[in-house]
Amino acid sequence: MKSDSLPERLQGTDGIRGKVGLACDFPEMDPLSVWIQKKILTEEFFELYTFSFCQNLIDSGWAELGDSMIVGWDTRDPKGIFSDAAIKGIRKSGLTAVSIGVQPTPCVALYQLSREAAGAVVLTASHNPSEQNGIKIFLGHTGLKLFPADDIRLTKTIYSKDFKHLKKTPLQGDVVDEEVLARKFFKNVMLDSFNSWVSDRSLQKTSLVIDAANGAFIPLLKQMIQEFGGANVILCNTSLENGINHNCGVADLEGRHIVEANELSQEPLCHAEALKRLLEEGRRKREQNSESLTVGLVLDGDGDRCFMPVYDSQKDRIIIIDGDGLAILQLLWLKQNQKTREGQLYLNTVESSLEASRSALKAGCFVKQCAVGDKWILWDALLKAYQWKCNFFKDHFNDPEFSRMLLDLENLFKNMEEQSSFDALELSFKIKNVDEYFQEHIQDPKILEKLSNESNSFSSSDFLIGNEESGHLLSLTRIPNKEGRMIPAYAGNGLKTGLNSLMALESLRPSDPLKLIEWLNEKFPRGYSRSLPVYHVKQELLEPQSLLRNELKVLIEQVLEANGHSIEWHHRSQEPNMLMGLSLKNHLPELCVFVRNSGTEDKLSLYFRSLSNNREMLESVINPIYGFLLKNFKDPSKSSTQLEQYILRQLKENPLNLREIQNSAKNDSTFQEIFRLMHSRQPLIKYINNRWELSQWGQMLVN
Repeated sequence: MKSDSLPERLQGTDGIRGKVGLACDFPEMDPLSVWIQKKILTEEFFELYTFSFCQNLIDSGWAELGDSMIVGWDTRDPKGIFSDAAIKGIRKSGLTAVSIGVQPTPCVALYQLSREAAGAVVLTASHNPSEQNGIKIFLGHTGLKLFPADDIRLTKTIYSKDFKHLKKTPLQGDVVDEEVLARKFFKNVMLDSFNSWVSDRSLQKTSLVIDAANGAFIPLLKQMIQEFGGANVILCNTSLENGINHNCGVADLEGRHIVEANELSQEPLCHAEALKRLLEEGRRKREQNSESLTVGLVLDGDGDRCFMPVYDSQKDRIIIIDGDGLAILQLLWLKQNQKTREGQLYLNTVESSLEASRSALKAGCFVKQCAVGDKWILWDALLKAYQWKCNFFKDHFNDPEFSRMLLDLENLFKNMEEQSSFDALELSFKIKNVDEYFQEHIQDPKILEKLSNESNSFSSSDFLIGNEESGHLLSLTRIPNKEGRMIPAYAGNGLKTGLNSLMALESLRPSDPLKLIEWLNEKFPRGYSRSLPVYHVKQELLEPQSLLRNELKVLIEQVLEANGHSIEWHHRSQEPNMLMGLSLKNHLPELCVFVRNSGTEDKLSLYFRSLSNNREMLESVINPIYGFLLKNFKDPSKSSTQLEQYILRQLKENPLNLREIQNSAKNDSTFQEIFRLMHSRQPLIKYINNRWELSQWGQMLVN
């Protein structure tokens, strides 16, 4: 394969994921070629990937031969084909593979921190279908996920390996089974009264339906619910045979705010067992005139996300509380219980609702948006935690060499932000060196105990809560280190998110259940949200130096100012190519527009987030902006763009049925996917009277 045809990064927003297949089905191809050319991940690719990651850590000095690498997975690989291959790659590098079996992603991330391993590998495709798998990576000591610079370094290492040679490489490292230990550790973390807001037997007040998404939380769930006294808990989708995320999990609820009862008898929700059970239980409680809530917790396959469906007894329907709503529930509970201070950071991503930001501002928080991906939330959580920690170090240890190390660390944080050059491994090195120097030179155990106690407080760090609309939520978790001393940690944990949000809801809601939905609408008003993708693009046209980007900025300014909104442009160092503008009113965000490249697909997207009263205005201003993107940002040299244009030209003459269009395309192998994107993602064509015809966008775009 020619080097100029290889992408700089193999990874997307969070590691790598895709459809899986067996190497024996591609006998003439190496695993990298299968992924690049066929978009299939084989077990050999898993071996190559974990070997290369471990080799990076050894070559950099982060890890030594024999050090531990934690590896866990979700339920999509029952035969262990891909987990065995990943373990083989770790062992061939010379590291010890610590296998912890089927565990939710937060368990793997936290266990490696507690065990002080070199890092962790999670084999999962998250909320994606069961025919897909993937690899997420966490670094030791900090728990950071890989940033773009780390991805590029790992990708280069993968490119440099000859798999034929790797295949013959003997196993050097050991393998250790710690599945039982890891599960016990995570159960104890979840039951810790600091981490869990569920008081003794408090789940008895609520009818709770949990959708386990046929995923990684299954082995833990029954044990934990019993510990919480959940006699009224109904567990759904706990089968290892039915397929992870199949007709279940958060992915089926994304973008939904309300599920009407009749939708549960129609596609695509007619198979949603958890929602059906929630509706049945809610109706039963309504007939009993019960004042208790009927609530659901919907997880994803690897257990790091959660949505909360709530039964609306007045209208016999289900209200969906997404990641934004759950974060605000927890924030308000923390404020009510005086566990915070003014001005702490509430962080969400640019895809989040503006209403969440407004609620946090009104509650006294400092609010910021970061790029898409919970790794960027983790960055800010770690940054704020270490700013507090550095101040603690300065107050308790006066040493010239240590002062220089602290200054270097502070400058590294600053430079990475200013230069958009985030490197998780480099940063983890610095942090680990600082922490170890302090531990080695402080003889007074009272100071170390004080550090542990004060760092495990919601009011210490400037970071309070961070979330994605998709259900990732990060807040402070305390875990024991090897010595048993508590240390602060951050990891998205779907079950912790759901249970703590439920306790916050029970604490904050009105006592009259008939007023619940009115209260939810008041606390969490639904804003306006619209996203429009453009496929087959030149992503470099969105780079800061691009003339076309400047034209786009001017157009957005003109269109919005003509409708009474002035735009302030904001730079996001985690994603410097993203174009993002905010409009404020009375110091509160009222409108957000941004354009960003996808990290996983050949597309960019236009996003609008606003208050609901701007809906009509925004529907009108979208046309010129989206039209500009369609006309100017597609790459005419790509075969996908050319096929798209060919289909548009066919429909320009007359509406056609699918067979007629496909025949005219001469059975192009990519036709089905290109055609699907034209009607289900980009609104270029529409189906009327059993024929396909051009939409207004298609008419504008056709040459």
